[in-house]
Amino acid sequence: MREDPQEQTPRPEQPPEGQQAWPGAPSATAAPPYPPAYPPAPGYYQPPAQPGAYPLPPYGQPPVYPPPPEYYEQGGRAGGYPPQPPSAPVYPPNYGAYPPQNPYVAYPPYPPQPNPYGIPSAPQAEPQASEDDGKLRLFWPIVSAVVSFAVYALLLGWQFGLGFMGLLLVHEMGHFVVIRAKGLPAGLPIFIPLLGAFVTMRRAPQGVRDEAEIAIAGPLVGTVGGVVCLLAYWQTGIPVLLPLAYFSFYINLLNLIPVGPLDGARVTAAISKWIWPIGLIGVGLAAWYTRDILLIVLAVFGVFQLFARFGEAGRSHYYAISAGARVYITLLYFGLAAVLAYGTYALQPLMAARGGLFY
Repeated sequence: MREDPQEQTPRPEQPPEGQQAWPGAPSATAAPPYPPAYPPAPGYYQPPAQPGAYPLPPYGQPPVYPPPPEYYEQGGRAGGYPPQPPSAPVYPPNYGAYPPQNPYVAYPPYPPQPNPYGIPSAPQAEPQASEDDGKLRLFWPIVSAVVSFAVYALLLGWQFGLGFMGLLLVHEMGHFVVIRAKGLPAGLPIFIPLLGAFVTMRRAPQGVRDEAEIAIAGPLVGTVGGVVCLLAYWQTGIPVLLPLAYFSFYINLLNLIPVGPLDGARVTAAISKWIWPIGLIGVGLAAWYTRDILLIVLAVFGVFQLFARFGEAGRSHYYAISAGARVYITLLYFGLAAVLAYGTYALQPLMAARGGLFY
């Protein structure tokens, strides 16, 4: 087939009529790049040369087209030619200052808006939660004290019932004062007829030493109350004071038994956890021989506490205590138990000679 030269596309070295090749335009026989280069579009940006990148043409010469692969690797950036140096970074005011400064502007508080209807705003009601809580906290201690006094007065006489309630209150206030002295929240004593009373501690103590000091404060103050009753009996001869002193010694001595939930279990936690099973065995034997329902209930509670705390006592940091604190709590515990045991033993013949225990 014959080719017509007039219908062929002009070769690069033969530009069409009326056009001339720009300076530096390669010919078909020239070295790469290939295909041939064309004039750049206005505003075309050629990235600066990098080591190993396609070299830029001299300044004033048009860049080659198509762009080399490095142009596309750099994201095809566009912007004038020749390339301009990057501008310096702009940092916020006080950047890098020491001490650090707040970059935000402290605006004044939003002004109060006027009432468009002229209606005065209702006064804010003061919170009543604290007053209600205070009334509720006083309600149960007072009601429990009245009910317990009524039971003791019916069974043992009003004089002994009133004195016994006073000794229970002294015992529990010993716990209450030490709890508050250690900065812990505590509730007022709540009385349980024929069982005693208790103080609610609304937050756990910091360690076993605080727990032991809180626990032993009740029997210690209760012992002082028994001594006061005994001294008053010797001075006045009021018959009811002797059984009050005796039962103060006896009940506080029982409270030092190292079985939960008695105070003795909390005190001996700072001495040795091995005292708990010894005390539990003693209570179990006493409950077996006497068939006393209170000892049986105490033994059951002691078993639950032994399983709950015995394993934890060897692992938790809560039970960490210094040697000095352990020694002083040990001396205080066994010394107080010895005083109460002697007081109970010494007053027992006098109580037997009276014939009646509560009058």
